[in-house]
Amino acid sequence: MPNGLHAAKGRDLKPDPSGKRLAGLWFVPGLTTTNAWSFLFVSFTTVGLLTAITGVQTNVLSENFGIPARDQGQWISGLVLWTEFVLLAVFGLVGVAADRIGRRQIFAIGLLLMGLSYVFHAYAFEIWQLFGARVLYAVGIGAATGMLATILADYPQEISRGRVVAISGALTGLGVVLIKLMFGDGARVLVESLDLPEDSVLPLGLFLVAAVAFVTAAVAAWGLQPGTPTTREERPPVKELLTAGVREAIRNPRIAVAYAGAFVARSDLVILGSFLTLWGRFAVESAGLTGSEAQAMSVRPFAVAQTAGLLWIVVLGFLLEKRDRLLALGVAFGVATIGYLGMWFVGDLLSVRSIPFLCLLGAGQISAFWGATTLIGREAPKASRGTVVGAFNLSGVLGILVFVALGGFLYDRHGPVAPFIMVGLANLLVMAAAGSLMLRESRAAAAAKAESSA
Repeated sequence: MPNGLHAAKGRDLKPDPSGKRLAGLWFVPGLTTTNAWSFLFVSFTTVGLLTAITGVQTNVLSENFGIPARDQGQWISGLVLWTEFVLLAVFGLVGVAADRIGRRQIFAIGLLLMGLSYVFHAYAFEIWQLFGARVLYAVGIGAATGMLATILADYPQEISRGRVVAISGALTGLGVVLIKLMFGDGARVLVESLDLPEDSVLPLGLFLVAAVAFVTAAVAAWGLQPGTPTTREERPPVKELLTAGVREAIRNPRIAVAYAGAFVARSDLVILGSFLTLWGRFAVESAGLTGSEAQAMSVRPFAVAQTAGLLWIVVLGFLLEKRDRLLALGVAFGVATIGYLGMWFVGDLLSVRSIPFLCLLGAGQISAFWGATTLIGREAPKASRGTVVGAFNLSGVLGILVFVALGGFLYDRHGPVAPFIMVGLANLLVMAAAGSLMLRESRAAAAAKAESSA
């Protein structure tokens, strides 16, 4: 049994020379250089396309519907919950389809739907139009992010898994920042340079994000590996695939902890994106800013947090590569606990004094997300990996349903910091669960060693 208190054990640290080596990283046999570079590109853009919606929804509600940021808490919760209800139906199907059909087809369709969703948001002036656009977005992210997590588990050899996750995480963080800035400052600069009307900032920003989604869909469709890494003979029947997620969690407590990590870490991402951007919009409206300037400045606190996470991923990558994955998850959620609870000390979100707390927040969020993702990538069985990762993602959906519903209520009732305190306490519980399992594994390993020596 692995010893969570020491360097990772039980891992094959010898590369398979029949696999592809790219920039010192080893990928599984059968993967081409084009597949590897395409994977890095979709890592760069996919999560950024997911999180762009957080700035979009706040600004659409303000600009298209005239709802001030101070009253948007329950609206944001409603939109996110609507998205997650759709995801509940999508994730299970995506996991099975990934194992039976292939990754890249589903990935490309998901990205295409995300792009169309952003286009439709530009023309949403009625509630039914807004919620309809969110259905497309939900189906799109269910397919695209599910496939991103699956190929992240599939492509690297174990000797390079931690570094591949770190590089993918760094690209993800950079993509999140750049797409957010493209929607905010990029659209504002284009409107000013082209002398367009002020009210064209929001639709132009949405079209820019949609263009990124369409390009990424093309890369996924033609650049990723066709089929699946397992042969058809190795795949279990559909019925077994559907039950694999729960069965493997019962069999392997580390998978159960990874599911708990997803339950909290996915909500970390949504709370950070939705409520930090909403807090930013509230701050700029309180400062008397409107229009393109408000749209640009409302996403800047989020950009600061994500930039800090991008820098922190270098340290996190070393931890994920060199230490036991369960230990890494425990440390990751410890950092997230500090980051989220630290927001209690933030007064003016737009002031320079808030920057250290935003940096801690960004480091904490990315730590929790990649800590849980890396653990499931290590522990998920190969033949049913798509479905186990699907169950992992489903756990994240359930977490979002719980935390976003509570977060919107707390935001409206107790102020912008309340959702962050709630999630910080949840991160603390996952850290405690990881620590408890490490202690149990260590005791079992010590008992087994004593028994073998007797």
